[in-house]
Amino acid sequence: MSSQITVRAFDLAAVDLSLTGMLDAAEHARAAAIQNPATRRDFLAGRVVQRLMAAELLEATPQDLVAAYACPECGPNPVPSHGRPGYALRGKPAALSVSFSRSNGWGVAAMVTAAGVPLGVDVQHLAQVGFAGFDDVALSPTEKSTLAELAPEERERWRAVVWARKEALAKFTGQGLRTDPALIPAFPHAGAGEGAAARNVAAQVWELVPGELALPEDYAAAVACGGNL
Repeated sequence: MSSQITVRAFDLAAVDLSLTGMLDAAEHARAAAIQNPATRRDFLAGRVVQRLMAAELLEATPQDLVAAYACPECGPNPVPSHGRPGYALRGKPAALSVSFSRSNGWGVAAMVTAAGVPLGVDVQHLAQVGFAGFDDVALSPTEKSTLAELAPEERERWRAVVWARKEALAKFTGQGLRTDPALIPAFPHAGAGEGAAARNVAAQVWELVPGELALPEDYAAAVACGGNL
């Protein structure tokens, strides 16, 4: 496959919310159901930049696109509420695969100009992984051992990177975190990994360097895609 992944980071606070007029009525309805004002604003801003980026890659206008989300369990959603993001263009599924993630006022989008490409992206603010009990919930025994070998000052970033990689893989498979996160191998092709769980992940996953995305240094991000891309 000749298509390449395009990845961009967005400062959601800088997005002009007057552009939300280009969004679908169903997207506005979902935003209205979000009670926290900051979360609601970030949701709308994320939908705006995602649509603008998709339109650019498809060489279409943003108003030509209709949000079309699909859940592996529920199927296509009549309301773009959850699942894998996507768009319809002039009544047909757009030739675009999309993944989007938000964290603490920043968003990261990954897109491929081909339909049906398994793809996952995630961004994490380092502070999000600093809670007590994170290691027991999120890390496999091998990952805990690796963490213990790191210098204390390296552990917070490593945790954030690992969690971003796991979330990206969860989106890649379409299952989200319905799978126990400790069973999702952050480094699926590193040695023997964690047995069958590691061998069954047919994805490439890598860390995104914050500076290369103009993402602040206190964030970690990762993307996962099919191995043939």
